[in-house]
Amino acid sequence: MKKKITKWYMERNDHDDVIVSSRVRLARNLTGYNFGRMLSDADAQKLVDKVRTFRKEIEGRENKPYYSCDVNKLTPAEKEVLLESHAISPDLYSKEQATGLILSEDESVSIMINGRDHIRIAAITVGGNMKKIATLANRVDDMIDSRFEYAYGEKYGYLTSSLADVGTGLKASYLLFLPAITISGKLAAIETEIARFGLMLKGVYGDGVKSPGYLHRVCNRKTIGLSESDIFESLELVVGQITDLEKKLRREWYERNRAEVEDKVFRSYGVLKYARTLELKDAMTLLAQIELGRFLGIIEPADLSFDIHRLMLEIQPAMLLCTNPGVDRELSIDSIRAAYIRKKLPKIITEKED
Repeated sequence: MKKKITKWYMERNDHDDVIVSSRVRLARNLTGYNFGRMLSDADAQKLVDKVRTFRKEIEGRENKPYYSCDVNKLTPAEKEVLLESHAISPDLYSKEQATGLILSEDESVSIMINGRDHIRIAAITVGGNMKKIATLANRVDDMIDSRFEYAYGEKYGYLTSSLADVGTGLKASYLLFLPAITISGKLAAIETEIARFGLMLKGVYGDGVKSPGYLHRVCNRKTIGLSESDIFESLELVVGQITDLEKKLRREWYERNRAEVEDKVFRSYGVLKYARTLELKDAMTLLAQIELGRFLGIIEPADLSFDIHRLMLEIQPAMLLCTNPGVDRELSIDSIRAAYIRKKLPKIITEKED
């Protein structure tokens, strides 16, 4: 297409300092097909072909383009890009049977076919707008429900491959940026505390303190016996408390260690601006420290639309190669990453003086 396509992660955040994105996922299965590993290869292909016919209908109803494919027929690099941009799940990525995908042009809505369940509907947006994407996911769900017959029981609700998803089949999550909580060593205590509310906290690119970029996802553990409103209310209450604690700890850390924090921020900017090779883990950590400096008022990018978290997504290996097709493939991925960051990193126009 000739027009420039804006992906969901390119939208302006305006500017949430803790909540990076909000996501809703609905697990559904169809009658007439076995679940999980009991599904034969032949039926898996029939399922994918059947659900993929829904693309034209949703495209017409939503009045925007949708893309559809057999995921299992994509190249490894193409699947990696979809995985890194959160368009598909690890289950769908690694499954050897026929798998499919219906994806909106901006990648904010994905309908995954024959992953862990027959259908998984996911909607995602920047910032803390859970209501917006819950409405979107439910609208898509209603469209599919009017076209196909879901496996549903009056006693248990939606029937799924995992007992944790039985009921509403809903998993709601917030992606959070938590440098101060991580550095202060309070992450484990928070994980234990929120478990009492039926929630879990996990690293996005690793476990606990090892998650590069201090990015963590908070989501509900189960759905059975809970309404959608129960899940959303519990999640929003806990995320609100985590957000307040994170901001409080950032300020306290800066007040106690002003020179050390400012040195970390400026060193991070200097390394990113001039480094010739950068491993992903190092780049994510350095970008996180710059974002922390922006929150604390130590630095301010000249380009106010600059989004650290978008850049973190764009420097993932497959995404990096996809968005830089003309790059010299003789270069290492770490060299390509460093060059891309140097190009994208804006100048600093405001600095906090001693």
